[in-house]
Amino acid sequence: DGRSSGISLQRDLSQAIAEYAPGGKVIANKKEWESCGVKTIPDKQFEVKKYHYKDARDFRQWPEDNAPSESGVRKYLSPDFGFVTLMFDKPKEPRGRAQRLYTTRPFFPGFGREEQPETRRLHGVAVTKALPGSLVILCEGRNKLGFLICHICGWHMTKTKRLHQTPTGLECSGTLRRFSLGHEMSTDVVLMQFPGVTKQWDAYSLAYAILLGAAETMDVPATDLNVTITGSSGEETSNEAAIVLYDNVPGGAGLVAQLERESVFEEMLKKAHERVQGNCGCDSSCYGCLRSYRNQFAHPELDRNTALEFLDIALRTT
Repeated sequence: DGRSSGISLQRDLSQAIAEYAPGGKVIANKKEWESCGVKTIPDKQFEVKKYHYKDARDFRQWPEDNAPSESGVRKYLSPDFGFVTLMFDKPKEPRGRAQRLYTTRPFFPGFGREEQPETRRLHGVAVTKALPGSLVILCEGRNKLGFLICHICGWHMTKTKRLHQTPTGLECSGTLRRFSLGHEMSTDVVLMQFPGVTKQWDAYSLAYAILLGAAETMDVPATDLNVTITGSSGEETSNEAAIVLYDNVPGGAGLVAQLERESVFEEMLKKAHERVQGNCGCDSSCYGCLRSYRNQFAHPELDRNTALEFLDIALRTT
């Protein structure tokens, strides 16, 4: 919160949970700002949910008081009131570009129960009609260990300490608990299920090719869209993965809905195919084909050759 200095450090919460996580710094008005905690409001509680996944295809989440007791269940906290800096500490002069320590990763819990997605076949791909859906954006910290956050004052850190202070500089006796930082966003979603895509990283490789092909086809920045994967919705193909392409703005912007038109979908396939056909010269993936800052979690596994194979099949299918 930089308002006391006349600075408004506003970010979409999907971006803020990475930039304002413990240790993260932001440069504004030629000053370096560092978050020290999530903002608390008297008589209001943080929204906390529990979640579990082995890979993105089986992501599940529950209210904090209604989660199964299985191992591997973790918690995420939604910092809906924002983040704060130390009230008594002046911002520093920047010594260079602010280092970004963390990235976020989207997950798709599914459409609402009242939604019944309509599906049609385009080039052999099962494509749903664009519908409102929920995405959970998570910042899980280094090695998915999350962050320590005080439930009373909101102070956050990455390492356990016996005592901590409040953002106003007072000692706090609150308990530090481990959470990921999360944000739930509703937007327009289209699912695409390519036949034979059964491995998680194959699905991600194809998904990021699709994302870049869609952005180029629609002539929009790639950051206006985003992508993740989920499990198949059909019992007969339950081992297959589906690509989740969505408008990267709350409420949607009408972008992914354009893919319902066969001509647009085919052009997207062609642009995606051009992206991964090898003009970049890499063996598996690079920033010239599939990699970006947003998909760092997948960099070692992305393979343009895998995406190329599935796109070849789709383009040959009428």
